[in-house]
Amino acid sequence: MATHYDLLGLVPTASQDEIRAAYRALARRHHPDTQYGIDAAAADRSRQTMAALNAAWAVLGDPARRRAYDAGLTGGSGHPARPRPMAPTGNDNRPGPDWMPFSEYEDDPEDLDDEPYGNPPPRRPADSMVMTPVLLVVLAVGLFFLSTVVQWPGLRMFAILLLPVAGAGFVAAPLFVMIRGRSRPD
Repeated sequence: MATHYDLLGLVPTASQDEIRAAYRALARRHHPDTQYGIDAAAADRSRQTMAALNAAWAVLGDPARRRAYDAGLTGGSGHPARPRPMAPTGNDNRPGPDWMPFSEYEDDPEDLDDEPYGNPPPRRPADSMVMTPVLLVVLAVGLFFLSTVVQWPGLRMFAILLLPVAGAGFVAAPLFVMIRGRSRPD
């Protein structure tokens, strides 16, 4: 059975640069997107070859996985052992040797907050201050349309003058809330 080194046409003592160069050259030659005008069987062979090349690169391109693979090839004794089968073609998404499940980190006391997730902080009266400019814009638009219907120019002028006040409120209200929040102890 062929090893990853055999697939890339390399010897086990090849450097990382040689492995990268061999993988890239073979990937350019066998990638299905570069195969124009071939029949379905040849395209399928090209996809299978590319999957095997990707599996070899996933192992040999990572120094830690390469060391583990080399140890498996030599049987840990320095002598060549029976070749290991290559990773399944197409999907080599197996976790590395240092992978740990997420559940082991869930009980870490440093990661836990005092408040449970999903509960918003309690609302303060200053939070409603931020909504004031929005309400002023809605009021100005409503008054403008009302003045148009009843033909009252004074009301229309008031609605138009209310818009710059609302615009200033979009800047002033958040600043007011931030200043007020800094002056209060938590």
